[in-house]
Amino acid sequence: MKTFTKPIIAMMLIFIFFVTNFSLFSRAQAETGVGTDVFKVIVSLFGISNSTKDIVTIVNVGDQTKVKVYNAEDPENEGLDRVSYTITFPNLAVNDGESYNVCTMSVDDFKLKCKQGSNSPLNRPEFVDIDVSK
Repeated sequence: MKTFTKPIIAMMLIFIFFVTNFSLFSRAQAETGVGTDVFKVIVSLFGISNSTKDIVTIVNVGDQTKVKVYNAEDPENEGLDRVSYTITFPNLAVNDGESYNVCTMSVDDFKLKCKQGSNSPLNRPEFVDIDVSK
């Protein structure tokens, strides 16, 4: 009887180990993206030169709007010919194909230039490139 007890205990421990690890792995996979969905738009401004004035970037998705300002006189921006911003919209449900708008305005001429995009079905940020030299 003692010879059967050790293998049975060992098999039970192995079984418990696999069941516990399987449930941990599946739980981690089930939690990814649930409740923490963040819609991201990466805006890249390029064509920046020494004569570029401050640029206001406005991103609108649904009923939410975010604003970012490129300050040409900021020492961190000195010598850059392009800059990228990641604009995030946490806890905002954006369906596939739903549109968003990215607008820029230079303090040089105060003309609003807009681009419209749509949310892709891929689970990645949306990318918008804007040539500020035009």
